[in-house]
Amino acid sequence: MEIRQVYYVLEVAKQRSFSKAAEALFVSQPAISQQIHALEEELQTKLFKRDTHNVVLTAEGEKFCSYAKDVVGSVNKLLAAFGQSTADNKTMIRIGVFPFYKASGLVSIINDFFIERQNVIGTIRVVENYRAYEMLEEGELDFIIIKSRIENAKRPNVRYEILRTENLNVLISSRNPVAKEEKMKITDLSKVPLLTGESDSHFFNEMKELYERYNVDFNVAFMNTQETDIMLDMVQAGTGILLVTDTVAKSYESENITALPLEPAQEVLTFLAWKKSWRLSGAYTAFKNYILERFQ
Repeated sequence: MEIRQVYYVLEVAKQRSFSKAAEALFVSQPAISQQIHALEEELQTKLFKRDTHNVVLTAEGEKFCSYAKDVVGSVNKLLAAFGQSTADNKTMIRIGVFPFYKASGLVSIINDFFIERQNVIGTIRVVENYRAYEMLEEGELDFIIIKSRIENAKRPNVRYEILRTENLNVLISSRNPVAKEEKMKITDLSKVPLLTGESDSHFFNEMKELYERYNVDFNVAFMNTQETDIMLDMVQAGTGILLVTDTVAKSYESENITALPLEPAQEVLTFLAWKKSWRLSGAYTAFKNYILERFQ
């Protein structure tokens, strides 16, 4: 039996729903279901009655919860003795991430952190770089994980740690004749329209700067900051191209979408950042270290 299983049972009992319990504990519903099933197998009993409308405790479930509350109370006392947050007073970690974060492996890394630390709860928001920095400065986010070139990553009031260094790739419809090439020259970018962020976004300005540096016509087909699924559909349909990093390119390459390395290579960083004036401690230090270790 694991402590997290005790928390899972109590939260499901409280919410009367596996999905709502998963949201409250920042874990996936399958993770909670699997852990409670394993616990029921170990105890050789059923803790919940499940139907299409509700989840309620069995008699054995009621018995388990009466003891489980004592266990959680003891854990809370132990955590409080060392100045840590208790289950009733969880530390909230607010994280801003870049639009294509699902393709980078971030979901499993962040999810694993919160699964292992039941006294911490998190929120994730997909944000554009400019807004991410603003929200960090305004105290609306605790950490941001974003992508940028090194010269644009630095901010006077922000500390950051580099998680990954990659190069830009072109995602293009496999039906486009250009897709047959091994690489795509930056000087040829004007031949196909670009799908980019909105005109006031960090990504839009970085791409415009890149095109201008190589005297390439900034041929934009569509502007959208966060609708990644729509963007991928547009690439597949041949509406335009996307400029993405190695990891994202590898994730989305298929028989309908081809990834071409950009030439000359354009280096892009994925980095974790937080407010410079903020002294990290407790769960926040643990989160920073966990993210860095997992990426390494």
